[in-house]
Amino acid sequence: MKTLTYTILLITLFFMPACQPKEKNMEQNNSKNNHLAFIGTYTKKEGHVDGRGMGVGIYTTDADYKNWELKNSFSDIINPSYICHSPDHPIIYAVSEGSGGPSTISVLTYDPADFKIKEIQSVPSLGNGSCYISTDRAGKFLWAANYGSGNVVQYQIKKDGTLADGTAHQHEGTGPSKDRQEGPHAHFIHQHPVSSKVYAVNLGADKVYRYSPAADGLNLEDSLSVTPGGGCRHLTWHPKGDHVYIINELNGTVELWEWYGAVRERRQVIALPAEGAEGYPGSAAIHVSRDGRFLYASLRGEFNELVVLKIAPETYQLEIIQRTDAGGSAPRFMCFSPNEENLTVALQDDDLILLFKRNPQTGMLGDNPEKIAVKSPVCVVYK
Repeated sequence: MKTLTYTILLITLFFMPACQPKEKNMEQNNSKNNHLAFIGTYTKKEGHVDGRGMGVGIYTTDADYKNWELKNSFSDIINPSYICHSPDHPIIYAVSEGSGGPSTISVLTYDPADFKIKEIQSVPSLGNGSCYISTDRAGKFLWAANYGSGNVVQYQIKKDGTLADGTAHQHEGTGPSKDRQEGPHAHFIHQHPVSSKVYAVNLGADKVYRYSPAADGLNLEDSLSVTPGGGCRHLTWHPKGDHVYIINELNGTVELWEWYGAVRERRQVIALPAEGAEGYPGSAAIHVSRDGRFLYASLRGEFNELVVLKIAPETYQLEIIQRTDAGGSAPRFMCFSPNEENLTVALQDDDLILLFKRNPQTGMLGDNPEKIAVKSPVCVVYK
């Protein structure tokens, strides 16, 4: 009897570890499956928006970038409409558009453990109406575009992620649209995807500039002019880096340019609204998939559409393959989730962020997007 009991005990002890739930490993897996999403919102009513947002918010999402949960927010900032994440610090850089006066750039640090946010620095944006912000890949420079004053600014980033004094570069010029192009309006500044060059967009003068960044500021190398009255707003590069797609807000077109070294040639102009459609297009966001096969653009105004375009592999030219309802009003911002399985769309006026399922083979967007309630959302940054 004792022998039988002893044998049963040994068998039980042998199998117990395999039967126990691996709680620690499950926790680690769940932790790895959680992603962060940072949201910039309008907080104050302005002429173009009735801001009701929280400021800057931090959300966690699950493995497929759904089921968002608000972890914390920072509200001591006015209209952080555009934000970006530091390449190597738990830091968010945020524009503060202000309200008629000079704008500022805020440096916000957060604790990845408890998501507490605090401002560690605020610097002048050296202009007004700040609307775009980005860093280089190495974390050496920060750039900001000031729509109201029509200039761009470069800051050197210190080792701790804070900013040295900025250097402003003033744009010039006007365009044929008297109410939107009475002067220069910088709307975008970002580094080239494979080179160190920096490109800035001037909506007020229909111009795009190429800069070489240096410790003492940005050195202008070249520029191009889009269709007069087009009102260039943003741009995106094909992954190969020698063809650029420029979206024009005022006339609703995308222009394809071959641009590298001394080569600067326009290859295509394509209208985003359907043929015969009338009204202000308000073209806003533009992105190319990592495989270089599809381009996505948004229309606001009377349209509120997302437009999917196929990219020809030899000529890089565009063909519209889908139009879909944006799901609400003013799709000002779009970006891919990091796995590019979703297109994230911020509806500035409808207090929603939508996740459209994306087919990577066809490029098409699915129906019935996931909805996340966020007041006055403008910018989404994943980490």
